[in-house]
Amino acid sequence: MCKINIMLRKKMIVSYFINYILKFSTILLFLFFTSNILQAGTTGKLAGRVIDADTKEPLMGANIILNGTNFGAAADADGYYYINNIPPGVYTVTVSMVGYNKVTIEKVVIKIDLTTNLDVKLTSSAVSVGEVVITATQPLVIKDLTASSAIVSAEDIKLMPVENLHQIVNLQAGVVDGHFRGGRSGEVAYLVDGISVTDVYNGGLGILIENNAIRQMEVISGTFNAEYGQAMSGIVNIVTKDGGQKFEGNASAYMGSYLTNHTDIFYNLNKINPKGPRDVQFSLSGPTKVLNNLTFFLSGRYYGDEGYIYGKKVYNVTDNRPIFPDPMDNTIWIDQHTGDGSYVPMNPTQRRSFNGKLTYTSKYVKLSYNFAWEYNWNKYYNHYYRWTPDAINNHYRVNTTNNFQISFYPSQSTYSTLKLSSNLFKYWGHLYADEYDPRYVEPNQGSPYSNYTFSQGGNQTDRYNRYTLTYIAQWTLESQITKEHKVKLGIEGRLHTLYDHWKTIRNLTEGQLDSLGNPIFTLGYSDPGTKYNQSYKRKPYEISAYIQDKMEYDIMIINAGIRFDYFNSNADLPVDIRNPLNNPNFPGANQKRKANSEYQISPRLGVSFPISDQGAIHFSYGHFFQIPTFSNLYTNPNYIIDQTTSLSSYIGNPELKAQKTVKYELGLQQVIFPNVSIDLSVYYSDIRNLLGMEILETYEGFIFGRYINRDYGNVKGVILSLDKRFVDFFSARIDYTYQIAAGNASDPMAEYNNNQSDPPVESNKKVVPLNWDQTHTLNVVLNIGDPADWVAGIIFNYGSGMPYTEEPRYTRGLRFENNGRRPSYINVDLKANKHFKIFGYDFNFFLLVYNLFDIKNEVNVYPSTGRADKDLNVKFAGPIIGLNTIDEYLKNPGNFSAPRRISLGVNVNF
Repeated sequence: MCKINIMLRKKMIVSYFINYILKFSTILLFLFFTSNILQAGTTGKLAGRVIDADTKEPLMGANIILNGTNFGAAADADGYYYINNIPPGVYTVTVSMVGYNKVTIEKVVIKIDLTTNLDVKLTSSAVSVGEVVITATQPLVIKDLTASSAIVSAEDIKLMPVENLHQIVNLQAGVVDGHFRGGRSGEVAYLVDGISVTDVYNGGLGILIENNAIRQMEVISGTFNAEYGQAMSGIVNIVTKDGGQKFEGNASAYMGSYLTNHTDIFYNLNKINPKGPRDVQFSLSGPTKVLNNLTFFLSGRYYGDEGYIYGKKVYNVTDNRPIFPDPMDNTIWIDQHTGDGSYVPMNPTQRRSFNGKLTYTSKYVKLSYNFAWEYNWNKYYNHYYRWTPDAINNHYRVNTTNNFQISFYPSQSTYSTLKLSSNLFKYWGHLYADEYDPRYVEPNQGSPYSNYTFSQGGNQTDRYNRYTLTYIAQWTLESQITKEHKVKLGIEGRLHTLYDHWKTIRNLTEGQLDSLGNPIFTLGYSDPGTKYNQSYKRKPYEISAYIQDKMEYDIMIINAGIRFDYFNSNADLPVDIRNPLNNPNFPGANQKRKANSEYQISPRLGVSFPISDQGAIHFSYGHFFQIPTFSNLYTNPNYIIDQTTSLSSYIGNPELKAQKTVKYELGLQQVIFPNVSIDLSVYYSDIRNLLGMEILETYEGFIFGRYINRDYGNVKGVILSLDKRFVDFFSARIDYTYQIAAGNASDPMAEYNNNQSDPPVESNKKVVPLNWDQTHTLNVVLNIGDPADWVAGIIFNYGSGMPYTEEPRYTRGLRFENNGRRPSYINVDLKANKHFKIFGYDFNFFLLVYNLFDIKNEVNVYPSTGRADKDLNVKFAGPIIGLNTIDEYLKNPGNFSAPRRISLGVNVNF
């Protein structure tokens, strides 16, 4: 009996302990998820007052319903109402109350992160007017806009001559070729349905969402709220479409060709090419019929294009440079070309994509699952191989995202969302799939004897295989605590797996490729591979949290928040960085330590002062941090240093600190004429801890470079926007940006490159114009016509010349970085639509023309002249030992923008 009692007592203790642990864990999880929650905005808010049209008294209990949805509210004692968590889009709103005539308001636009104000007057039913139908007018001044942003709807995209997300982004004020307000590339966060799809390896967009799947898109180029992190320059926030309660579909297709008169630069573009741009897209949505309120949305696309740059097959890969019958006489040579002279595409691309979304909605819960997939194959033009066009590599990528979300609405004031996602971005490239393919030739085969001479055979020999796998978990909580205060809080965790393997052929007699015994290792002190064959696998992770309050008063709207970010590279590094080779005769041999983690706290503040219904002033300020792209953390992770006194090696740094930007902005919105408004913004950014490089020396005297935080810069600018809404068959938006972007270096590798010469080029001691410093930028978007019949959309772009470094000629060898300016850039694109009704279906036939006037913009220039096709250094070239002339070599199509492209297509809605 005693043993039984002891056993029972032990079981009770264990049971009590387990229950205690479970309760304690539950409390911790509750505190964790309700005090630190993070989510990018994917919804908007509708608010306003309902009053009696005659007495102006508030109508308590009036019902406000968004037709076709579960969203609704009742007015309070002051007639005030609000509806939170509305997906962006265009809605019909019905307002009703016993004793009053019903009012229906059509075309009410809900925007991401913004409040749409809708005040309604109801007329007593004693006055028999029946149901009143009103078309809402979108306000020209957004009162709660506390920082510059542009919201682009699905309807806007249909009218523009654009085919992809990047074209839309580059049309926004302050954006120059992917650089947001003077920042470096890779400083932008891309989000789809509130989940990051940024590839942390290089900071680029991981997966491209097609235009027909975009419900609404927000491009933030100024300061942004605390809910957004790991970005210093801007945010691209995409909300995808859901299915509805009725079946809808769309299909489109077009074919086109490049046509230009500049055939001396662009070969083979003097005739229509049936293998030019070709595109097929579809979308289908509606109820699944499997379960009530379960809807679907599907979209897909195929795009193929031979490109606009062709090479001429003068040489085959197996050819070699000329031979000299008389070794003592280099004026007589025999060329060994065997090519047939045919034209071969050198920047072709082929892309396939698919997007599928399931959505279930009820009164209290919303579930959604979104799957996106894309496959892409392309080649990058290499001018050196223009006459050996079969020599360049193929590049592939397959990117996939899975996004599951569950939202819970316990009340009209509060809702929370759990998001779980996985992103897999795979990239690989090679000339031939088999690395031991017998068609590979010696790496130096075909290298010409003379300058300004195309390769005379040979092939590219490098190959790579990498992927980024990211798991993301978010939990969000949002609550309208009072009429004035709307609080968001949240937490997010990201776990990344990065794999990268690069190698190249050195010598066919060495077995073709350098060997790498174990392609995955921690620090690589044993079997580290070689300089020509490296691989690594790393698993960094991030945790971030924020709290933000949106305060909406009559005299001002305030967005105030604070954000916390934590990052751990989860990597090792040598104890003594000057002994990377583990020489036992020096300190730190065969010793390593864990890299330190990083964390930052970022305050954000934005204030808007509505002057009246016709104007508002806003001010914003914030600190923005971003860990450098992860490829820089793990470059050459095995610390393989060339054992020479010349600089030819560099390594990554898993202890890189977050780069920092402090942003300020002051803006004014004002209606100047009916249906016309202006938006003026002045901004300044102070940028610190940018990625750069230091030059180190090992104890043995070997020199190498290492990434560190050392560069800095600043940006100041003014943006003036004029917006005329679509009225009287015409709309226009004109964005002008004046900007000065300066820093000590445009390229993180600048210090490394400066030390390649003897003596080294002195680093900048003061700021100079950055490579993308475009002082004047003008974008004009015009739409003319009747959307029910025909519409023509025109985009005009102008950009002043960007900097380049002039080659010293009259300065006795002194070099001044970015002291010259390239020619300015001008482009016009056109899209014209004509609507027909055929067999009861809506057909739109369209004409799409890029570079309408076939303008030859010079995007890269020779440093001796500042022009794209002239180089003063040809006087030092000597005789060409080959078939091409110097003039043919100088006309590099990669130095110019794309020529005119014309496409014809049809779109049908069903």
